[in-house]
Amino acid sequence: MSYFEVTQTRIDIEATRLRCMNEALPPNVPFLPDKLIHHEAGALVTGMDGEFLWLDKEMNPVSNQASPHPMRMNLGVIVSDQLVATWLGRELMLACMGSMTVNTAVDGHQRAELRTSIGTRTSHYPAGTTWSHALDAEPMAMASDGEVVVFELYHRGLYGIGLNAHEHWRMPTPEWSYPKRRPRNKETIALHVHNGECWITSRGGRVQRRSLSDGLLIEEHLLEQVESPLEHHFKHGEHDLLCSTSGTVTWLSSMRVVKHVQLSGPVQSAVWDEQFNGWRIAGWREEIFLAEHHHDRRATQELPVHIVPLGCGALVLYNDGSWENSPFEFAAPNEE
Repeated sequence: MSYFEVTQTRIDIEATRLRCMNEALPPNVPFLPDKLIHHEAGALVTGMDGEFLWLDKEMNPVSNQASPHPMRMNLGVIVSDQLVATWLGRELMLACMGSMTVNTAVDGHQRAELRTSIGTRTSHYPAGTTWSHALDAEPMAMASDGEVVVFELYHRGLYGIGLNAHEHWRMPTPEWSYPKRRPRNKETIALHVHNGECWITSRGGRVQRRSLSDGLLIEEHLLEQVESPLEHHFKHGEHDLLCSTSGTVTWLSSMRVVKHVQLSGPVQSAVWDEQFNGWRIAGWREEIFLAEHHHDRRATQELPVHIVPLGCGALVLYNDGSWENSPFEFAAPNEE
């Protein structure tokens, strides 16, 4: 199995009820946070060692902390009431995929059990899953339209499956039309589902549009005026946020440049905020908001890893598990 840097696909969320800076903060996350995956009733925050904690819409816990599997959950999407996810253990050279019901919080096997089972016929899977199976390569990216889950395995191929794990289609690993060979240019950094199509973004700055029904290539194009190599591609409708490894951020709307911004370092995560029609970005020890005609930023003592828009403001989650109310707030619409 070959291992490279893991990519992330995130879900943009709309603002919920109005929230302002003087409101109480949620309890700290009791582990080092990694992923934050949203769904209709709240979110799931995961840790670097496989920890799970389910949260409500205001980021308050609704479950106990649990560790369904002693490996990092590197990709995940929540569809209806099901989490479909992949787990990756580089040290153990193990990877698996499975599905579980939202708010499932049960402890699974210990890491030592996985280690001693290597080379035997015994396989251990995440606790609480409705289905699960082993993977023979690193999961690179994942996305879903609510019916089909699309994911790519490194040097194995592109797959479309149903929520019950039934395979709809599979395609070879995407080939790219780069005129020159550069290290990792062809590596997939993101998958998105948009207008009934699957969009695959490569590190070198090219995008493929593929049919969601069979995985066939529709079109490949270069992201114009976007600096590469890319680290992240976040998408909300016709809005795309491209983040380079050097910290250059490019906002595209319908593939036209809205704004370029040079940040102090690489982006950790970003989310679209409906309140002001712009992006909230967790940067390298800084928080940034990006609107069409203005933007602002502030330095932070800790490293922000996720930002959650809530009403007229937002919550910032830091890498030590603490929360903070964002100072970037916007006037709320008049209530009738």
